[in-house]
Amino acid sequence: MNHAPSSPARPAPAGPNLEKLALWHTGLMLLFASWVFGGNIGWARTVIALWGAGGILLTVAALFQSGERGRDARCRAWALLPWVIFGALTLASCLNPSFQPITIEGQPLLVHLGAAHPTLPSTVNPALTFATWAFTAGAYLSAFNLWLVVRHRRPLRLLFLAAALNTLVLAIFGTVQKLLGRGFYFGLSTSPNPRYFATFIYYNHWGAFMVLFLAVTIGLLFHSARRILPRARDLWHSPFTAALAAAIFIAASAPVSASRSATALAVVVATIATGQALWHIADARRAQGRAAWPPILAVLLLGSATIGAVGWLAHRSITERVADTREALAAHESLLAGRERLYRDTWTLAMQQPAFGWGLESYGTAFMLIRPRSIFLDRQYESSYVKAHSDWLQAVAETGFVGTACLLLMGLVPLAGLRWRMLRHPLVGYPLLGCGLVALYAWVELPFANGAVLIGFWTLFFAALAYARLDRKSGGPTA
Repeated sequence: MNHAPSSPARPAPAGPNLEKLALWHTGLMLLFASWVFGGNIGWARTVIALWGAGGILLTVAALFQSGERGRDARCRAWALLPWVIFGALTLASCLNPSFQPITIEGQPLLVHLGAAHPTLPSTVNPALTFATWAFTAGAYLSAFNLWLVVRHRRPLRLLFLAAALNTLVLAIFGTVQKLLGRGFYFGLSTSPNPRYFATFIYYNHWGAFMVLFLAVTIGLLFHSARRILPRARDLWHSPFTAALAAAIFIAASAPVSASRSATALAVVVATIATGQALWHIADARRAQGRAAWPPILAVLLLGSATIGAVGWLAHRSITERVADTREALAAHESLLAGRERLYRDTWTLAMQQPAFGWGLESYGTAFMLIRPRSIFLDRQYESSYVKAHSDWLQAVAETGFVGTACLLLMGLVPLAGLRWRMLRHPLVGYPLLGCGLVALYAWVELPFANGAVLIGFWTLFFAALAYARLDRKSGGPTA
């Protein structure tokens, strides 16, 4: 009996392994940052930056794949050009310091003596600029790899689910910690800012993180409804109920944290989601020839009961913030007026170096050229301005119009291929809604100064774009 010679076994394709590596690499970075001081403590940022550098290996591996996978990755890799230019400008600024270190009475200080090459990018503190760039570059590239190599929607759904569950656990952790008054990490550590929540040093940073993943949780909620409704008798006997409870609890952490801005952002997301739910209910009932008002009334009653329960849970925090707000409004100088002057002075600083700015993470030192800190020693709030309380204005001050344009293009170039109809899918539209709200919030606050928020933003952004691309290729919203 003749036997045909067996053909040599083909090596397993690298694609799926690379896909898993990219998902684990980004997911673990996000998990670590969210639980270790929100990614905003020195040693944690160093660990994250080193971990993020591994994204370079994944990107190179993706670009050198053979066949369709490699061609597809190389076509999309051109979107990294703004990131490359921004990195080149930042590294060039590290070679052209504009401040010099001196020591006065044993205290090290940085003194503005001007850069050796005034027309080229410069920075105040090259070491700090490099460290900040390494962190942000790794966060961006790691998330970019999701868009570059992930070729299946199910792993992305699992990433969304894991991130939502992580946020739910953080919300429970922070709520219990707040209600018991046991201190930061239940007394195991001390926060440099008394207004902390969960593992985040600043409660407004928690608010930005929360709204990103509240949006994802609601996206999962609508996605489960889309998949279940055609064949399920009752949504309440499905994962829909768990997703709804998770979304409510995550949103409730906003007023519990005592953050006004977090509460406002949560209300915006919840209002949009409720409006969409009511519209879908009315549309479905009309198609069935049945009255729409009974389920709509049930949803409104459920919403009212939820608001009442959240108000009861967050009563102490709400009372504290109402008192703080009244004191601020009764003060001789309101916070709004002070913030308006801060923005005006930041713009003045930016216009002194409009092209390339003062250097990444240089604002706190450079701003003393506009407001010498010693003048404000009797006013603690203003004496602590190491941030502009507007990420976009601070970006212009630190990186100039050229650098800020690169930052914008890092998001706009990958976004260019998105079509409006793709936003109809809840796992595309809602993550991007969360990203959009945080980007708008950055005009009046500093969410991107937080490591976990920055990582979460880019992770959701590129995961949503990857999902939109794969959903379009599959030809169906639920595959």
